[in-house]
Amino acid sequence: MKSPHKTNQFWSLAIKLLVVSLSFVVIYKAVLEVNTSQWQFIYNFSQSSNLLWIGFFLSLLNWSLEALKWKTLISNTQAIKISSAFSETLKAHAVSIITPNKIGEFGAKASFYSKAKRPKILKLTLTGQLYQLLTTCLFGVLGLIFIYSQLLFELKLSIGIVSGLILVLILIFHLMKLKYDWLTRLYKYLTSLVKLSGSNNTKVFMLSILRYLCFSHQFYLLLWLFQPELNYIQVMPIIFSIYFISSFVPTFLLLDATLKAGLGLVLLKGFLASEFILAVTLLMWIFNFGIPALFGNLLLMKPQRIPFQPKQA
Repeated sequence: MKSPHKTNQFWSLAIKLLVVSLSFVVIYKAVLEVNTSQWQFIYNFSQSSNLLWIGFFLSLLNWSLEALKWKTLISNTQAIKISSAFSETLKAHAVSIITPNKIGEFGAKASFYSKAKRPKILKLTLTGQLYQLLTTCLFGVLGLIFIYSQLLFELKLSIGIVSGLILVLILIFHLMKLKYDWLTRLYKYLTSLVKLSGSNNTKVFMLSILRYLCFSHQFYLLLWLFQPELNYIQVMPIIFSIYFISSFVPTFLLLDATLKAGLGLVLLKGFLASEFILAVTLLMWIFNFGIPALFGNLLLMKPQRIPFQPKQA
């Protein structure tokens, strides 16, 4: 027995209100946890207008690339406008901000489509995330190779242990796929990503690289505004390493700024004062997580238009 249409509308609105409320709570708590002196430090900075322009512009570019990536991913499943892809991307982000490691993005994007298409949408969402992770790994490994000799012994040991565990897991996975069909299918799916099978996959990978370069250089440019004598060749590999290490630590987006700030204080302390690092990490969170999530919440609460269907005679 199907639920009445008005009952479905009620539960849909209730779920939206719950998600939006939780998302606002996460953003509000993140703002409250910022020290007043940090806000004052940013406000008094002589180039605060440049901070805002660079932050907003590159954040808009970052999310536009993500929207274009989503549009490209689902082009073979359903053709959508770039504006719709942008809207879906922001709404999914608003939901994912309350879940660890953006897991909520899967359910959010699937909910925008019919039940028949949802398994495909879930796979495409995973594909998009894996390409972004692959990009982070490629640049991150290059960054770590570049700065490895400068790291403390404890960090070198931690990286060695994690690398060893990853290699062991890959070996176990390779051996077990021979026994289980689902692991064989997963292995074929992952290798198809690496081989960039299909023109769409190539485009998505290129867009993932462009998006990565966008937000990593946003980080650098904001740091550079605070300290113009920063050496690009020395600092960019450190930024790559920060994103690489943080991508493997399970966390909520609420704690993402805290994690990156901690890594920045450890890895960038020889180049910048701690107040610069903390201020830029806070700004990066606001521009790339907080503000997009606020817009995503507004889009979630926007009433959906129901197409007019004339009554049958």
